[in-house]
Amino acid sequence: MHMPLLMVRPLLVEDGKTLIDISRLDTSYPQFTKSGIRMRCLINRIFSEDGSKAVTHPRIVRVFDILKPETYSTAKLDLSSYALSEGIPKGYHVEVLAINFVYGKTENHMTTEFPIYPGEVKTDLFANTPYRIGGEIGGEMDALNKVGQAFETIGSLHQADLHEVAVDLGEGLLRVERNDHEGAIKFFRKVVEGLRLHCDDKIFGSEKRYEEVKRFLSASFSLMSNFGEHTGTHGWIDEASLSKEISVGVSRYMLTALTKERQS
Repeated sequence: MHMPLLMVRPLLVEDGKTLIDISRLDTSYPQFTKSGIRMRCLINRIFSEDGSKAVTHPRIVRVFDILKPETYSTAKLDLSSYALSEGIPKGYHVEVLAINFVYGKTENHMTTEFPIYPGEVKTDLFANTPYRIGGEIGGEMDALNKVGQAFETIGSLHQADLHEVAVDLGEGLLRVERNDHEGAIKFFRKVVEGLRLHCDDKIFGSEKRYEEVKRFLSASFSLMSNFGEHTGTHGWIDEASLSKEISVGVSRYMLTALTKERQS
């Protein structure tokens, strides 16, 4: 399984901001957990103050600011942009999947993302987590694993200098979460085209493998172009799901091949 960090934290209010403590990440990633850096997260569920029930299941992906001014003993994640608009009270528990750190600007004016705990499964429950919340975490792990693996790929693509592909994959995944199926397909098609342009025989160490992968990418691009691009065609949830699986799967395969090629 591949998952970043699944946290459950009570909402805090400090200096007029609605925050959660991210001390676990502060310990593991002190170079990133500071003001000016952001974090891509999935807000999965909101639990009541006593933890007796999940009051809402937003399942949205957002990018939030990390704050660590002198007044905070550890880093905090500023959820104000979400919690205030949704009216989430202080003390309610937020289930957050921390996926990538979002850092700075590149020379092309794009942010770079770094995966959190890549290739590991970690959970972070605070000491007094209500029993019911702890018991329910396991039931969501499979679904969250799939989301985490897909979004984690964005950071890996940035690290491989495939910045435009990473941005397009991120846009496609966000549109899936918003049920914008045809919008998602459009960006997944751009991912496949971007990978095709970066594909060469050096990556795979085999001319035959290179030709087969490139043929697959061309066929996938053609198929996605039929999903809602032309009159008489359409792209719904099944087509978006297939396009997502192809885009994420081929991205991860090429990233593995790139890693092997650079190590050889």
